[in-house]
Amino acid sequence: MITRRDPAMTAATDGVVVDAEAFVAEAERLTNTYDVAGAAAVYAADASLELVTDGAVQWHRGRSAISDAWAIVLGAGQRAGFVVEKELVAASERTIVNRWTGSFRHGGRCRGVESWVLDADGLVVEHRAETFLDVRPGASFRGRLAVLLASPRVALQLGRVERQVRRRGA
Repeated sequence: MITRRDPAMTAATDGVVVDAEAFVAEAERLTNTYDVAGAAAVYAADASLELVTDGAVQWHRGRSAISDAWAIVLGAGQRAGFVVEKELVAASERTIVNRWTGSFRHGGRCRGVESWVLDADGLVVEHRAETFLDVRPGASFRGRLAVLLASPRVALQLGRVERQVRRRGA
């Protein structure tokens, strides 16, 4: 995981150069093999993990709490037959950003975005993962209903402005 390839896709901390593409590929492998110990091993002892799933947020601090969080997430994923494909979006000196798409054994697709901040040793000190379950087209009935249930005022404003824009364009 810690090697140098394409300089444009590396995260260079003080003493370690992390191959961002390899890092994201390893994160994908750890997820798809439901490897809790491997997932926890990439974090510094005092790291933080923020998991946001459809607006519900959970914070975990310290490697032990993060390991417990991954035991829950990966255990549930294994039971549901969850598989993921991760793709590197960007890398800077200390930060790696990836997006992912996933599916479940009995259908259903989801997607998300992750950002990882590394320390001088190449360990994760801050990880934020945003997950969107049951992603649907925004114009579909179920997509609109989901927004309406989550935030009625926002849904109404979106509908009003959308109608205004369509009237102007017609």
